[in-house]
Amino acid sequence: MANNDKLNVSLEPHLLDLLTPLVGILPTELSDELAAIVSSEKTGSSTPVIPYDVVQKISKWSRTSSGMRALQSCSPPLDPHSYTTVSLLAGTRTSPEKHFPPYIAPDPEEERRRAADDRKAVSTVVNAVLSVAGTGVATWWASNHTGLRIEWRALVAVGAALVVAFAEIMLYMIWDSRRSAKPEEPSRRHRVLVQRKKDAGEVDDAKEVSVLASSTSLRDSSLHHRTPNQIEPSDR
Repeated sequence: MANNDKLNVSLEPHLLDLLTPLVGILPTELSDELAAIVSSEKTGSSTPVIPYDVVQKISKWSRTSSGMRALQSCSPPLDPHSYTTVSLLAGTRTSPEKHFPPYIAPDPEEERRRAADDRKAVSTVVNAVLSVAGTGVATWWASNHTGLRIEWRALVAVGAALVVAFAEIMLYMIWDSRRSAKPEEPSRRHRVLVQRKKDAGEVDDAKEVSVLASSTSLRDSSLHHRTPNQIEPSDR
């Protein structure tokens, strides 16, 4: 990698358990760097990380003769194969402290609309080319009965074709400008209606039920909704 010095990997618990015994047996500079990383992780940082180049240096040191002797002299002895790059990076994440923007999937409706616009544009161009060529050929054939010389016949045919080509270009520019200025429709979202079920012990309060508007209630505002307890004996 070209930017190994700027790349971090997550300091997972199993990786921390492997690296902690190395503090003190590594070379002085590398041991101090690893001790600072281990101590910062123990302070409770939000995202514990370790530089990738430190992992690479530890892996290279474990394959040297002095590194193997140092690992074997520990109590209990440490396995040099546990400090290869593959073993140290197993289960880790690359750059966990970075927050990448969320991936926005393309809208299928927009993709279909763009494909339809491309097909229309291609068909329009093909139609314009055929119109220009057809106009030139038709003018050349029609001028055969006018008695003009070949030079004038060719000039008339080219002139007619240029006029049609200019008209087709103007029509295409108008169509393209209208297509570009057309506002995009908002994306449709499906609504999910959730119907709330009442509990078995929940009872409706008749006093809180609003009266439905009708032609009678709009004309006479004195009418009100009466509960069953408010019905007089004479009304029954």
